[in-house]
Amino acid sequence: MSIYSETNAQFIHGLTNLSAILEKAATWAKENGKTEESLLTAALAADMYPLVRQVQISTDMAKRAVARLADIEAPVMEDTETTIAQLQARIQATIAFMQGISDAQLDGDDERPIVVMAREHELRFTARSYVYKFATPNFYFHFTTAYDILRQAGVPLGKRDFVGAIF
Repeated sequence: MSIYSETNAQFIHGLTNLSAILEKAATWAKENGKTEESLLTAALAADMYPLVRQVQISTDMAKRAVARLADIEAPVMEDTETTIAQLQARIQATIAFMQGISDAQLDGDDERPIVVMAREHELRFTARSYVYKFATPNFYFHFTTAYDILRQAGVPLGKRDFVGAIF
């Protein structure tokens, strides 16, 4: 397996854990008289995205990264989710897309160029630097922030929820 196949597997594992975290949050909200909306709109700080956007970006980072590495188009997902169930569907669609990419599609030259359009300019990477310096850190930033928002809201989450199954 290549580092790119391993990146795909790592992102699938992370999204699977994010799905389980959201499921736990939905159950906790019902048991504690909280609304899903209060969780979905919660943010760690006023200048940070709320939970719903953190989940959307996590899925976008994962699917776009793997699509770029496989040199294929990622599916477009409208950012219209307003419920945890809709976010769960988004996660499942992302995982299904990523599972449909073969290891052979992800094999490639570490030096091949990857170009990402940022807000103001292009970001240019090699495939290797893209994985290590952009895709993986960004995925985990948004996944971790989603976890932290729910933890701060009172959802009883721990390290095992974040890390997930290790065997």
